[in-house]
Amino acid sequence: MKFKKLIWGSLASAVAAAVVSAYGAGGNTLPKDVRMTWFGITNWHYQIGDVGILLDGETISDFSPNPQPNVASVSKALKAVRTQGDIDVILVGHEHGDHGVQVPEWASQTGKQVYAPAEVCAAVRKYGVPAAKCTALNGGETIKVSDDVTVRVVRWIHSIAECTGFGHGTNDPEVFGFLITAKTAGRMEPLQLFVSDSGAGGKDLTTPRVSKGVTYGSPIDNLRAAMAAAGATSLDVWQGGPESRVVTQARLIVPAFKVKTFMPHHLGVRANSASEFKLEYGLHFPYAVDEQPLLRDYLRQAGVPQVPPVNYWDAWTFDADGVRPIANKPAKALYGLPEVGPGPGKQGENPRAGRLECKGD
Repeated sequence: MKFKKLIWGSLASAVAAAVVSAYGAGGNTLPKDVRMTWFGITNWHYQIGDVGILLDGETISDFSPNPQPNVASVSKALKAVRTQGDIDVILVGHEHGDHGVQVPEWASQTGKQVYAPAEVCAAVRKYGVPAAKCTALNGGETIKVSDDVTVRVVRWIHSIAECTGFGHGTNDPEVFGFLITAKTAGRMEPLQLFVSDSGAGGKDLTTPRVSKGVTYGSPIDNLRAAMAAAGATSLDVWQGGPESRVVTQARLIVPAFKVKTFMPHHLGVRANSASEFKLEYGLHFPYAVDEQPLLRDYLRQAGVPQVPPVNYWDAWTFDADGVRPIANKPAKALYGLPEVGPGPGKQGENPRAGRLECKGD
C-alpha cells in the first residue's frame, strides 16, 4: 500500500508540475514562446504572449545638433509592429542619435511607460508627454511587465571604438542593458535573454562604472547580480554588439553566463558607399562572420551559434528549443522588403570593415 501511495504521490506531483508549466502558479495560461523582431540598429520588438516590449525604436538615424522625432516614420513602424503584436513597455539603452531620438514620439503614440536614461526622459517631458510616463534609470531596477515577464535593468557600458580606448563612465553616456525573463509553457525554468544596445569588453566590463559622481558596480557584476535575482544559471540568448570588438565581450560573457545563442545587432546605422540607414532600402551591408575571425573562431570553439539578422523586420521565435527564423511578411510588405534575404537596395561594404577586431583581442 505504501508503494502505491508513493506512485500516486509522484504522479500527482508530475501532474501538478505540468499544470504549473502550462498555466503558471497563478493559473494564467503561459505564453508558448518569445517572438523577436529586429528592425535596424538596435531596434527590437519582443512579443511574449499578450505582452509587447520595444527597445529603442530608432527609425531615422540623426546625428545633427538638435535631432527631432519624425512622426510619420514612427507611425509606420508602429503599424508594422502591430501586424504581429503591440507595445506595453518601451526600453531605451542610451541617449544617442541612433537610439533615443524617436522615443518621445513612440511614447506619445502608444501612451506606454518608458524606462530610459535621464537624458531621454528629459526629452520625453520636453515633447509634452507627462513626466510620470518616463522612469529615469540608475541600474538594478526590476520591471514587472506581467505575471510571466520581468525585465531587470543592468548598468552597462558604451562601446569603445579605439583599440586602445578605455572608459569607466565619466566620459561616456549612461548605458543600460536589459535581462528579460519570460515564463513559458515549454519548460519549467524561465527563458533568459540579455540585450544591450552598446557595449565594450576586457577591462571595461570589469571596472566599476562612474556616472555623475556616483560609482556603480562593474558591468559584469551588474549582470551577475541581475542573473542571481532572476534565479538564472545561464543565458539562453545574448543580443550584443555593438559594431566593434565583440570578441572582447564574448570572452567574458559567454563562459561567465553559459550563453547558448549569440545574436549580433547594432547594424545599419553607419553609411557606406552604397547607402545609409533607411528602413525602406533594406540592410545596406551584410553581417559577415569572416570579418570578425576571432569572434567566429571563439564562438565555434564554445559551441555558441551566431544568428545575425539579414534584413530589417527579420523575425525569430525563441522557446525551450532555441531560436528559429520565422516569416514576417506583413511588416516587410509595408516597407517593400523581400520576404527573405536582403534588398531591395544594393548592399555595399561594412563601413567598419577592418576595425571590428584589434591586435591583442
